[in-house]
Amino acid sequence: MTELLLQIAFAILAAALLLGFYRLAKGPTAVDRILAFDAVVLCAVAMTVLLSRWWQSAHYMELILIVSTLGFFGAVAFVLFLQRSMPYGGGEESEESENKEER
Repeated sequence: MTELLLQIAFAILAAALLLGFYRLAKGPTAVDRILAFDAVVLCAVAMTVLLSRWWQSAHYMELILIVSTLGFFGAVAFVLFLQRSMPYGGGEESEESENKEER
């Protein structure tokens, strides 16, 4: 029973990973690509956890920690890059606040 549940969860995560890669390649904005990258990393970590559980091995804990940390720092780096490259730190909110101040 446990093996069947692991297989089902692995299949769902594989589908989510493929959808994340699609959004990463096709995303209309850079923010969509950042979120897709974060989702892909999350799915990869979850798949590694499932494989570790399925093979009943604790040797993959270091890999799980390293990949999740790299994914976090990668997402933070993307956000900082976007924040510096976009005028006024993101654009949309600053334009809305300027319009509210004028009214």
